[in-house]
Amino acid sequence: MATRRKAQRGGGDGRPQPEAHPYRDLGDVIGHLPAVASLRRQLLTRTLSHAYWISGPPQVGKTTLALSVAAELLSGQDWPGGLLSHPDLWLEDGTASIGIDRIRAQDSDLEADQGPTLQHFLSLSAFAGTGKVAVIGNAERLSLPAANSLLRLLEEPRPNTVIWLCTSRPDSDHLPSTLRSRCQQLLLGPVETEAITEWLVSVHRLSPERARVAAAICLGRPGLGLEMAADPELGRRAGERLDQLLACADQGPGQWLELSRKLAERGTDREVARGALRVWASFLRDCCCLAIGAPSLARWPDQAARAAEWAGRLGPQGCSRRYDLALDALSRLDEMATPRLVLDRFLLLTFGDESPGPPGGDRQPALSASDQR
Repeated sequence: MATRRKAQRGGGDGRPQPEAHPYRDLGDVIGHLPAVASLRRQLLTRTLSHAYWISGPPQVGKTTLALSVAAELLSGQDWPGGLLSHPDLWLEDGTASIGIDRIRAQDSDLEADQGPTLQHFLSLSAFAGTGKVAVIGNAERLSLPAANSLLRLLEEPRPNTVIWLCTSRPDSDHLPSTLRSRCQQLLLGPVETEAITEWLVSVHRLSPERARVAAAICLGRPGLGLEMAADPELGRRAGERLDQLLACADQGPGQWLELSRKLAERGTDREVARGALRVWASFLRDCCCLAIGAPSLARWPDQAARAAEWAGRLGPQGCSRRYDLALDALSRLDEMATPRLVLDRFLLLTFGDESPGPPGGDRQPALSASDQR
């Protein structure tokens, strides 16, 4: 009988995936120091909650944090094959939707065909005697019936069990507020660029140059930084994307829309458009930091001179508004909007009648009323 208890991590499309996290203990988590300290205290005092709700941006480390706690709770580092082979761990971390049959069986024949459900897994005694842990990554994949069924499990928790729900879309219609209210909540924000750089160099043996670029443009998300750093041409591609953005300042709408067309048509699984917007968002964020007089917060030192020039031309409000436009465009892509339309909108609103002007030029931008406020 095939079991569906463990979901395969990775892309599932044949492409090489980044090296798996060892899941040894909380010391391996990158950043998120307050959450790590709180969970470490709970482990030491044996006061872990029966359920946790972890929210934050994609690839920021939500599932990694949950599995690192599971590794300590289950002594996963000592289990043959590691934590992901432990019989007391339930991991659902794929990309497919999660139906009610994954949470509880509608009848015994269905469970026999599709493997044990979460309800059945939690009802069994711990194999190794220390407890049982269930981790659901991308919990917004739960169907509403599945979420309601999971709610019943949270309302009647079994002893020595911990359920982790990880999501980058906490406001999803598939995640009722009652589900969140039954969990201890943890919010994870972006990780410091220096910590990601050090992790990429020391743990994943990347060159300092490639690690620095990946950390600068991954928007504080270690998983994304590792994924991007797998590209040996990352530095060149990032520089090319930034040059394309800066060149728009000396061009007109026709050229902006042509750039949008080229990026959208070259896109595979939307990643070219995403990659360009991530580079632009990282640059515009640094512009914001420099515009408000906080250069130490900038993440991309290699582009500091150009960011300083834009910051001086646009001012804090102008930089902030354009940074918000980049983040909004990324969000629209994540919500499956058409890449060409997203890029068209971003470029037209970023430049329009308020172009920052070509680098090194004399022209000051005509700031709108919203920029001057």
